[in-house]
Amino acid sequence: MADGKLIGIDWGTTSFRAALMDGTGAIRDRVEGSDGLVSIRDGAFEAVLAGSIAQWETAGVLPIIASGMVTSRTGWVETPYLACPADPADLAGALRRIETPAGRRIAFVTGLSFRGTDGEPDVMRGEETQIAGLELAGSRLAVMPGTHSKWVHVADGRIVGFRTAMTGDVFAAVKNHSVLRLTTAEAVDAPEAFAQAVRAGAAHAGAGLLGKLFRLRAGSLLGDFAANETAERLSGLLIGAEIAEARSFAPDVGGKTLIVGGEALAARYAAAFAALDLAAEPAPADAAFAGQFKIARAAGLV
Repeated sequence: MADGKLIGIDWGTTSFRAALMDGTGAIRDRVEGSDGLVSIRDGAFEAVLAGSIAQWETAGVLPIIASGMVTSRTGWVETPYLACPADPADLAGALRRIETPAGRRIAFVTGLSFRGTDGEPDVMRGEETQIAGLELAGSRLAVMPGTHSKWVHVADGRIVGFRTAMTGDVFAAVKNHSVLRLTTAEAVDAPEAFAQAVRAGAAHAGAGLLGKLFRLRAGSLLGDFAANETAERLSGLLIGAEIAEARSFAPDVGGKTLIVGGEALAARYAAAFAALDLAAEPAPADAAFAGQFKIARAAGLV
């Protein structure tokens, strides 16, 4: 397309997304697929990329900016983590640029690292680009639900710290590989059960989670609730504990927590916030591509 000025690539472990953007950052075309990093064989990253964006290169080679797990140890180009605090200009200055054998010019956005006041480490890849695209003002807290949920403290567009919770990972492991699998039936929608579990998970600032998990087993055995509610209660318990812990990470941040994620997960977290009488709001769509454009512009790519 003649008005295309930049190609953005959001490449994750199990997914691939690309967008063609014009000179203002507006998306003119896009592709999505399941060609995540785990599906790449023999380092054929450029072949997969070419198959997805060839239709945008008919008028010449466009600059490409890529973010996500594509810069991880198992990705195309591993980049070192940039320490917080960091903003889009810092990310632009840390871009790793290459020219491929086919002549494509690709700039890779690196991830971020953070150590809290206790010295404990944390890392992220991909979420920093989404935050850059949100252009947040003031002091805000954003949650990015997922397998490894990220809670990000942003001050005037600058990421000053973050904390990760392995909520999705733990949900899958406990549901499928612990004693709870014996009393978990096929899940049904149970919004009240979910809300009750969120409040239980958040009680006492989320402490005592291990005991609370076993009480799901006992409650099912004693008939306190149906087996087909177990998965919803497990989800609520974990998310409630996550919210309680994460809010202690940035206790002085006011206003609504921004929920950055896909529609289904964002709705689940919104319901959890509502159960706790906490204010939250959804983030605009396509934050990753908006962030890529902002970083690319700061780096002089467009």
